[in-house]
Amino acid sequence: MIKIVFVCTGNTCRSPMAQALFEKIADEKGLDAECRSCGLAACSGSPASDNSAAVLKEWGIDISYFRSSSILSLMPVLDEFDLFVPMTLNHANALLNMGIDKKKIYLFKSDVSDPFGGDINTYRKTRDELAEKLCDLSDFVESIGSVKNNANS
Repeated sequence: MIKIVFVCTGNTCRSPMAQALFEKIADEKGLDAECRSCGLAACSGSPASDNSAAVLKEWGIDISYFRSSSILSLMPVLDEFDLFVPMTLNHANALLNMGIDKKKIYLFKSDVSDPFGGDINTYRKTRDELAEKLCDLSDFVESIGSVKNNANS
């Protein structure tokens, strides 16, 4: 199993959407992945933004249960994660400054646009952008061999 944490700033828009979308992709592809998300400047306990929840619901994904968490809350268990997926290069640099091994950081080819404060169409654009980028991530996870063993199924 691969343990992945998606990282953004406030953990109410991009990283919760990335987590939920990747969980769906991983399930569909049979990838053995456990996902979390957190924010570098998050206030723990906030729900995902209304528009994040709305655009995922359009695709049949429910994140009403989601509550934000700060990366600081994960500090005692950061070593347990195999892969950190920051939404921007700045987030990646912050992770490096925290001592995260650069070999554990998966960078998208470009930053994920921040929809915070935007209208529903802005959130749809970010959702669609994430879905595309997460397909590449799922291919990477598959290539390193984190596929569920279905021999007992």
